[in-house]
Amino acid sequence: MDYPGGLHNHTEYSNLRLRDCIIKTEDLLWYAAELGHEVIAITEHEAICNHVKAEKENKKVKEQYPNFKMIRGNEIYLCRNGLNANNFNREYDRYYHFILLAKDAIGHQQIREISTRAWHRSYLARGMRRVPTYYQDLFDIIGAQPGHVIGSTACLGGALATQILRARKDSSLNEKIKIWINQMDNLFGHGNFFLELQPSDGKEQIYVNSKLVELSKELDIPYIITTDAHYLKKEDRSIHKAYLNAQDGDREVDDFYATTYVMDTEELESYMKLTREELDYAYQNILNIKDMC
Repeated sequence: MDYPGGLHNHTEYSNLRLRDCIIKTEDLLWYAAELGHEVIAITEHEAICNHVKAEKENKKVKEQYPNFKMIRGNEIYLCRNGLNANNFNREYDRYYHFILLAKDAIGHQQIREISTRAWHRSYLARGMRRVPTYYQDLFDIIGAQPGHVIGSTACLGGALATQILRARKDSSLNEKIKIWINQMDNLFGHGNFFLELQPSDGKEQIYVNSKLVELSKELDIPYIITTDAHYLKKEDRSIHKAYLNAQDGDREVDDFYATTYVMDTEELESYMKLTREELDYAYQNILNIKDMC
């Protein structure tokens, strides 16, 4: 199978609170379609205001590529209940990344409601506006009517990847990791929650990918592969780095973005330490999501 397309992508609309991405919306959609991808998801950093523009452009793309599908999503910052500017603990708290994808109109309404809550409680801290989503928001909104939103575990900045890396020194976290995965699977509804692998030659991402495959097989939770695109092509990396460095802010380092661009099948697979069967399984899950949305 060929790589069907990425379900975790950013555009210029991810720059609302801090410089983050140099991809223009129209370039992302057209380039993905030209590569032969069947599906793309728009998942800004806690911003859904791009969905109208993206949908207008997507209609143009579909005239030339009728099998192409765009999914509306959001990358939220999933935090403990009650986190705010006054009680943030630098040693304990993180703004964990997490992906939400709308399956239908109800799902998009749920994503809008979750985003609204995050922005209403937002606050300024360390040079940027923080927009935390509480676990309770997911239970209140998605849990009350599950089956309309897909969740996935995002990048190394996500809660699951962070705990997997911590568990290398603290094995007691392994059972908590499994409990968390099962709780999220129950919240979204089985078949609507996915573990997210990403291409990289970095040791941490390779390790996380291997553990996610193990957890998938043990817990019957499907996984996908995304590129978390922040720039369009490999040769744009230096431009992206310069763009980020032109503004002070609390952010990941340069290596974090080494492979965060749109890839074709050959390049993606050159980074993945997976068997043919494991790759095809991830690709089929991406196609399943395309069909569900």
